[in-house]
Amino acid sequence: MLLSGSPLPPLRFDTLSAALWHLEGRPGPWLTVVRGRDERTMTGAQVLDLARRWRTAAQDAGLKPGDRAIVLMPNTDSFVGAFMGAVLAGAAAVPLAYPGSLSNRADAVARVQPLVETAKPSVVLTTPDLAEGWSVPVVTAPAPEAVGSDAVVSPDDLAFLQFTSGSMGRPKGAAITHRAVMTCVTSMGTALSMSGDDVGVSWLPLYHDMGLVGGLLCPVVFGFPLHLMRPGDFILHPARWLQRAAAVGVTVAAAPDFAWRLAARRHRKPPGDLSTWRIALDGAEPVHRSTLDAFSSTFGPFGFPSTALRPSYGLAENTLGVCIHDPDSPAADLVWDGRALPSVGAPLPGVKVRIMAEGRLVGEDEQGEIQVQSGSLMQGYFQNAAATSAVLRQGWLCTGDLGVISGGQLFVTGRIKDLVIQNGVKFHPYDIERVAADAAQATPNGATAFARPSGSGEELVVVVEVPARRRQGVERRVKGALVENLGVRVDQILVVAPGALPRTTSGKIRRPAAIAMFRDATAGAPNA
Repeated sequence: MLLSGSPLPPLRFDTLSAALWHLEGRPGPWLTVVRGRDERTMTGAQVLDLARRWRTAAQDAGLKPGDRAIVLMPNTDSFVGAFMGAVLAGAAAVPLAYPGSLSNRADAVARVQPLVETAKPSVVLTTPDLAEGWSVPVVTAPAPEAVGSDAVVSPDDLAFLQFTSGSMGRPKGAAITHRAVMTCVTSMGTALSMSGDDVGVSWLPLYHDMGLVGGLLCPVVFGFPLHLMRPGDFILHPARWLQRAAAVGVTVAAAPDFAWRLAARRHRKPPGDLSTWRIALDGAEPVHRSTLDAFSSTFGPFGFPSTALRPSYGLAENTLGVCIHDPDSPAADLVWDGRALPSVGAPLPGVKVRIMAEGRLVGEDEQGEIQVQSGSLMQGYFQNAAATSAVLRQGWLCTGDLGVISGGQLFVTGRIKDLVIQNGVKFHPYDIERVAADAAQATPNGATAFARPSGSGEELVVVVEVPARRRQGVERRVKGALVENLGVRVDQILVVAPGALPRTTSGKIRRPAAIAMFRDATAGAPNA
C-alpha cells in the first residue's frame, strides 16, 4: 500500500543560512529564553548578531567550511547562537545532549566521546564547565564582535548531523543537508499553515530532532516568535509549560506522548486560557488514545480545542516529519491486536509512505514495515556506509517501524525488533509498559518490557522504576493490571529505583541496555 502527500510548494529558502539571514529584518521580539521564573527576550537581529559572534569565535579556533562543530549547550540562547554560528561558518553543526548534572565533568565529556569520534569535529562549542578533556580546540564564548563574512554554502552541503536516539542500539549520525532541512520545514509548515502570526512555546531539547527542527527551525523559517524553556523545568513543573502557553497565546507546540500524559496527571490548578492553541503535536514515541483523551478532558475546560492535539509520525533520518493527523480528515482508531491505535494522518506534502512485507507492497489493512521517500531524507549515516545501505534502498528509507494503511491514513503499530512473542501471541511492548507504569504509579516512561529466551521459548520481563517507599505490592499490582487490561502474563518483574533504567538522550528506554541490566541484576539468582 502506498500513500503520497500533496505536491511540495517552492522552498521558502534554498539553505538554512539564508533562512537565518532573514531573522535580521524580522520586526519585534523573536526569542524569549525562559529559565524558571526569569526570562530574557531578543530580537531576530540580536540573535543573528549572537550567531555571527559565535561564528567568528569558531573560525578563530580553526573551523572551516565543510568541517563539523560539536554544539554541547543547554537549552538557552547560547545553544541557539552556537548552532547558528556553526551553520553560518559553513560547517555541519553536531548538537549533543548537555548533561543534566555537572557533578562529574570528566564523566560528562567521556559519555559523548563515541559520538565525537564518529563526527570528527574541528571544534567544540560548549560551556566553561565542560571545557576540559577534549582533543580539539574548545570555544566557550562568542567573540566580542562579529568579524568577517558568513560562508557561502550550497543546498547539498551538510547543515547538521542529527544523532539518532539509540533506543535500539548505538546512536548514528544522520547527515542532513541544507536542502533536506528546508524541504522538511517547508513541508511541515505548509501542512500546518504556519505563519508569522503563530507563537511557539517549546521545552524540547534542542539536540533532538523534534526540538531542533520543529521547535527552533520552524519559527526561524516562518518567522514567528519562540518561547524557549529547559527540559528540566517541564519535567519538574509541567504546569509552567502550560502557564507560559496561556500567558503568551501559544498556537504551536510539540511534545512526546509521555509529556502530554504527565501534564494531565500533574494538573493541580488552572493554567489560564488555552483557547489560542491550534497545533499540539504528539509524536517522537507511540501515541496512546488514553493520553489524547486525558489531556483533552483535563484542559478542555480551560479552552484547549479538541482538534488541537494531533498525533504525528517522524524520525531523524527524514529530518523530522513524515505524517501529521489532520482534524479536517478525521479517522476512527484502528483496532489492532486488541489495541486502539490513533491515526497519525496522511503523508506531508512531498512525502510518500509505503508498507512493505517480505519484499512486496502489502494491501490495505495489512501490517508491514513503514518505508518513506521524500526530499528531506538524510544523505546517510555519517561515516557509516554499512548502516546507510541497510536503511536506504533505491531511494526509500526502511524505518524499522511497523504500520498499517487504512482509509488513506497511516497507523503505527510498533517496531520490528520490539515485538514480544508469548505463547505464540505477538504483543507490542509500548502498551505493556504503559499499563505497568500506571499500575506501579511510575512516571509515564518509567517501565520497559521485553522478551528473553527461556527453556520453553520466550518469557516476558517487565522492569519498572518505583521509589523504595512505594514498592510494597508493586509486583502484584503490575501483574494483575496486565492480565486484566491486555490479557498478558508477565514471567518476571524487576523493580528498580527511579532513573535506573538506561535511556537515550531524548528519554526513550534503551532496550538492549535494559536487557543487559536485567541480566546482570538477576545473574546467579534462582531460576534467573
